[in-house]
Amino acid sequence: MRIELVYSPGCSDYKSALHKLEYIIAEERLPLPVELVEDSICKTPSVRIDGEIVEKGRPASCLEPIRDILRRKWHDLTLAPLGCP
Repeated sequence: MRIELVYSPGCSDYKSALHKLEYIIAEERLPLPVELVEDSICKTPSVRIDGEIVEKGRPASCLEPIRDILRRKWHDLTLAPLGCP
């Protein structure tokens, strides 16, 4: 699973979002790094999981939806039998 925090250069909000995103990952005990992706078009930090933007705007204030998505995707990757939908 690939987790990215997309932010614009000079944006200071991304630090808070990164801290909270890493906190969620640690709390859930997931062995996943967060990649920082600079994008000059992105006005506010956004969280992207496996290429899909899951939280645009203020990820630091939207912890539960991100936590739920991470749990579900991790479960699908690790607990679901291979080859079964």
